[in-house]
Amino acid sequence: MSKSWYRSWCALAARGNRRLKVLICCESEILVRLTGMALEASGHQVFLERSAHSLVPHAPGAAALLVDAAAARPATALLRDRGFAGRVLLVGEADPGELGKLAAELQLDGAVTSPGEADFPRRFAAAIEARRRVLIVDDSEIVARLLQEELEAKGFEIHYAPDAEKATSIILRRQTRPELILLDINMPKVDGAQFCRFLKKNAMFRSIKVLFCSGEDKARVERLVAECGADGYVSKGELLGKWIVQNG
Repeated sequence: MSKSWYRSWCALAARGNRRLKVLICCESEILVRLTGMALEASGHQVFLERSAHSLVPHAPGAAALLVDAAAARPATALLRDRGFAGRVLLVGEADPGELGKLAAELQLDGAVTSPGEADFPRRFAAAIEARRRVLIVDDSEIVARLLQEELEAKGFEIHYAPDAEKATSIILRRQTRPELILLDINMPKVDGAQFCRFLKKNAMFRSIKVLFCSGEDKARVERLVAECGADGYVSKGELLGKWIVQNG
């Protein structure tokens, strides 16, 4: 795989130069049309509806959901439960500070204003990039802490679970559901391979990227990636080796 766990994640999550699948759900017809036209003109694949139910077939694999204040809670709840694992952004014409405050109150991932302005696609891209959510699942607190420190330094929002049971409780909550899981293979009770299979077979979770984070033999890990439907893997040996070099 990649020479670095960080590049592995970036290869999976990089948005800037890629055509994104974007869902738009607003009660305001004008806002829906303005937002849709702006993003379509910048090359994104856009699905726009005033009803969230009409967007359900497009939920899996979508990178973003844009909502107005009226549609925010019902649309987010429905689409999260139907497999949407991207970022939810509040869109509107209000002052950026006020819109951002409202987005936080609604427990959304951010806000982007004024879709009628020329720089809206750039501001949308910046909002998509901001503070992606990562879940580390590992019974080794040392490894988890090293991962957490490096990821937080790069602007990621980190959650931690020592086992699959705790991880499931985090994933079930829409406000903590991650975009990426760094998953240990050897864990008590439910191991990483079993947990990955569960995630990838469940329509609510299969859009979440899963990287095995393991010190196992490379050939075995690659086989498990293929068998379990994981999106790749990173090496614990590489991570710990880097830490030793920097702190030894």
